[in-house]
Amino acid sequence: MTPSRALAALALIFAIAHVPFLAGSLEDIDSVNFALGVRDFDVAAHRPHPPGYPVYIALGKIAAAVTGAVTDAPASTIEARALAVLSLIAGLVAIVFLYRLFAAMGRSEGCDIEAFAATAITASCPLFWYLGARPMSDLPGLTAALASQACLMAAWRIQRPGPGGDRRLSPAMTAASGRMIVIGAFLAAFSIGLRSQTLWFTAPLLVLVLSDRVGRGVAGAMIGSTVAFVAGGLAWGIPLLVASGGLHAYLAALGTQAGEDFASGEMLYTNPNSRAAAFALLRTFVYPWDSTAIAAVVVILAAAGLVQLLWRDRRSLAAVIAIAGPYLLFHLLFQDTSFVRYALPLVPVAAFLAVRGVVLVSTKAVPAAASLLSIACVAVASPVLVAYSADPSPQVRVIDAMKMQALESRPGALAMHQTFVRPLEAEEVGITPQLPAPPRREWLELVKYWKSGGTDPIWFLADPMRSDLALIDPASRQDSTELRWPLVDRPAFGGMRPAAVRWYRMPVPGWFLEEGWTLTAETGGMAALMGRGSYLGPINAMVRRRPGAARLLIGGRTLAGPNDPPSHFKMSIDGVVFQEWDVPPGFFLKAFDVPAGRLSGTGTWSTVSVESTPSSIQTTVEQFDVQDGTATMWGYDQGWQEVEYSMALGPWRWASDRATLRIYGPPRAVRITMRIESPLRYFDSAATVRAFAGERELAVSTISSTGDWAFDVPADALAASGGAISIQTDKSFVPAERGSATDRRRLGLRVFAIQVSNGLTPAESSR
Repeated sequence: MTPSRALAALALIFAIAHVPFLAGSLEDIDSVNFALGVRDFDVAAHRPHPPGYPVYIALGKIAAAVTGAVTDAPASTIEARALAVLSLIAGLVAIVFLYRLFAAMGRSEGCDIEAFAATAITASCPLFWYLGARPMSDLPGLTAALASQACLMAAWRIQRPGPGGDRRLSPAMTAASGRMIVIGAFLAAFSIGLRSQTLWFTAPLLVLVLSDRVGRGVAGAMIGSTVAFVAGGLAWGIPLLVASGGLHAYLAALGTQAGEDFASGEMLYTNPNSRAAAFALLRTFVYPWDSTAIAAVVVILAAAGLVQLLWRDRRSLAAVIAIAGPYLLFHLLFQDTSFVRYALPLVPVAAFLAVRGVVLVSTKAVPAAASLLSIACVAVASPVLVAYSADPSPQVRVIDAMKMQALESRPGALAMHQTFVRPLEAEEVGITPQLPAPPRREWLELVKYWKSGGTDPIWFLADPMRSDLALIDPASRQDSTELRWPLVDRPAFGGMRPAAVRWYRMPVPGWFLEEGWTLTAETGGMAALMGRGSYLGPINAMVRRRPGAARLLIGGRTLAGPNDPPSHFKMSIDGVVFQEWDVPPGFFLKAFDVPAGRLSGTGTWSTVSVESTPSSIQTTVEQFDVQDGTATMWGYDQGWQEVEYSMALGPWRWASDRATLRIYGPPRAVRITMRIESPLRYFDSAATVRAFAGERELAVSTISSTGDWAFDVPADALAASGGAISIQTDKSFVPAERGSATDRRRLGLRVFAIQVSNGLTPAESSR
């Protein structure tokens, strides 16, 4: 089969495998921004986000116009489908340029099989496969860059020294090389208008090719390529600046985006450590293949390919380094590698090196090896792509559900985490009023609503990984629906956001908290950022008035040194002192009975304020709850560490080798469910975990994997122990004894969530 027919067959297979499964809804926040840019281009308003992607948006407008002319669908659906079609077309065109690039990188003119093998492996790579159906700019940007690389490598091949190292070029060769350099330079600059990162894997190759022309007419090539590069940049740069309102306005928007990236991204540059570096390498070289086994084969073959180039073809090795080296460094240091799609430009180089690795063993084995590897990739990717197209994204599904619910009953207001503002803008949900969503301060808008007299239920769209809603009475957060997209668990979909949404239907709560509380790591960070805390002045809880008695639970710690005096806490209700107590250095947990009538008065809310003195000793309030006296309440008592958080794992607390849960309320049987991380991550063998109520053993289990551990506490056992439930493990360690010199805590179990429930109100509290 001729190369052209083989490429046509490969493209046909790719098209058939993708057309039925193109995205029908916007999914990642970047795709939402792209769609909004297609609708109304405004870089300053992140339509799309800087640097603006002007060429991509222009193509998207054309595709959306064509799509809208042939289908009657909502704007967001048309935009999603149009951008997905662009990705598919880009994938098909990329197949041609991949082959041209690999052929030019070959050792001789007779390397068609190797070039086609590398093309097939690249096109079947799961990351490439998925992006061929997603409404994202990654594949169109890569395709434009591949066109530049193919031209530059054609010039590189023409400039290859002849027999005996003869570097002279005939006039015809000089002219042919110059044409390819000029075209490649123009395309290199033009591709930046589709995706700015392309600069890092086209410009270095351009420099290499020009350097190779030194002594062989380099001056003309440099002048021509410079003019072409400038022209390619101006082709999209001038329209971008005009549309953005001028250079100053554009630079301001670009600077804001850069600041956000450095502030929120998990970059190796801002957090250099061996663990982060290991994860960056894993996400770069393993996750794109969506299979550890396939990735292992590719990485091993690619390593062998590097040996083969070093041994037999150092000129091609130089080209590989120019194509991949600068981008790899940029990617690892300055990009958030959890967005696995950012590793796409490295996939072609990995495929090329893998083929060269096979060549090191046997050239005849290339077709069979490439076929097996491509088939394995497609076998992994195809079912995932089918699942991807089966359901809309979680935010689209929840918007549809809200629209249906709104036909029967509408909320007093719609609120959300900032993550969902843009998706709702794109989908035009039509539910008003919509509360503002200032980043990291969204809960304060609920505070304003309730304090201003709002009494109707609020609908709130929450990112399940956020924890600020812990500042609101958990009893008001029982009515909720969570929608997830299991695809985000696939390595190649890493970084997709939002990956899930929880829709709360919240009535007026029994209480809510203002600034300064540290119920979670997130809210503690916000308290520090806002300069609020119990040791800096009163922090307020708004508690709904009630005539009857109640119970108030409060816990926290003082960060005083061992020789410092105790911190003195004072709690007031509506300005009148209610309780005072002293806390020595360490943790505390208190429960107070609030007599009937103490929370009554005028207005909807009673103000409960807490403060500590002296102000020179930092204190935090980490637990709070107010419920009627008949409710079951619980808190973390002695043996628990402070709450911690990461984007990957969510919140957790460490329990020491012996940690106590304190349960308050009328004696009744309860069930305790704990989600515990596998102890095998820290120890050589499983942990034996026991639960006690006083001296009475309630449960024992050997825990070797992450999962839920549940046990029942009889009413008589709970009463006899005074509500104290002790969790004990036979495995614990001190981080300082394992190399973390500053952490002297004794850690036993890492617990992600605890749920205490009874027969009256299942899942009454989970923290």
